[in-house]
Amino acid sequence: MRSTVLDNFLSKRRNIVILAVVAVFMESLTSPCLKLGGRYPFMSPGYIAWFCLAVLILGFYAVCWQLILEKLPLTTAYLRRGFSYILIFVWATLIFHEAITWKQILGIMVITAGMVISISGESTEDAASSDAADHSESIETAQKGDGK
Repeated sequence: MRSTVLDNFLSKRRNIVILAVVAVFMESLTSPCLKLGGRYPFMSPGYIAWFCLAVLILGFYAVCWQLILEKLPLTTAYLRRGFSYILIFVWATLIFHEAITWKQILGIMVITAGMVISISGESTEDAASSDAADHSESIETAQKGDGK
């Protein structure tokens, strides 16, 4: 049983999209946590601390992602995951000072373009599918009320 505060928050599409961005942002932090943990000897306190942080982040992500998948079509939700690849690229350069190549930049541009193209017509398509679902529900309700 969820709280009405959470249900009210999730009733707005804007909030669901914000939650998706926050969830993907958090999930992108798990790779750097695991890489940082790998700098320590296996099962040492540092290794365990970074590993536990990654697991906590993934737990938060899993709960958020479940809430998102209840409200968004699967394809719509997963288009946001492309943002994760971009963030991991950023973490690799900022935290680990990994070299940037033009091929990596081109790849990030392709991912970004794909997300923009895929998401661009989304709001009108979702509204149309939502209207169709509402219409189907009203027909089913009317049929049940008529005893059919």
